[in-house]
Amino acid sequence: MNRAQKAAYKREYAAAKKSGKPFFPYAVYKDLIIATIAIGVVIAFAVIYRVELGERVNPASTDFVPRPEWYFFFLFELLKIFKGQNAFTPVIMATFIIPNIMMALLLLWPFIDRGPERRPHRRPIAMLVALGVIGFMGWLTFLASEAPGGTASAEDIQLEGLTPEAEAGLNLFLTSGCTSCHMLQGVGAAGPGPDLSNEGAKNLGVQWQIDHLKNPQSKNPGSSMPAFANFTPQQYQELGVFLNGLGTEFK
Repeated sequence: MNRAQKAAYKREYAAAKKSGKPFFPYAVYKDLIIATIAIGVVIAFAVIYRVELGERVNPASTDFVPRPEWYFFFLFELLKIFKGQNAFTPVIMATFIIPNIMMALLLLWPFIDRGPERRPHRRPIAMLVALGVIGFMGWLTFLASEAPGGTASAEDIQLEGLTPEAEAGLNLFLTSGCTSCHMLQGVGAAGPGPDLSNEGAKNLGVQWQIDHLKNPQSKNPGSSMPAFANFTPQQYQELGVFLNGLGTEFK
């Protein structure tokens, strides 16, 4: 800010101060009114939109898809954006790097924008940054809120040509919580696992699928997929047949 701008600012500030009102009681009672309204709205929402109790927690369940509270939805969606086979990539980017960059920007902004102006219409860059951050978080929150939160059913996935063995594999795929990491025919999560809609086109073989289920690291070193070691031989066969036919036999 040059001398002329500083002098103009001081004149405007002095004029505004003369025509203004003292902090007490004018600003105090306005703050009190707004705070009372805000608390009243929160209480009203708590009374009208009551949180219902769900089913008892079942620690043995493998098909529950956890979801965070709404105020963490933007981080939840960031985990999907930074997806990958490496389990640490989405975690580090979404929960450490991006939030810390935004926090650093918030702390450093007063040192970057050192102008004395406090009126929004005279601080276009600061307002654009603030609105951009709020809009980005709001957009991610909306995307996460619209994302499917429960487990998929066989009716949600339309596949033709399923044999009885493959149909049993589909049901096992759904009840084992696979859609919490994989997408199939547009149903399920977009990560961190790959889309399995055309898994059969890789022509890996049924036995490869079974071995991968038992020990993912043996086929894909560094994979974040957990080992499914509690299936019966018949279940391994059913799931292997189902996966090996996706996109080829079963479309």
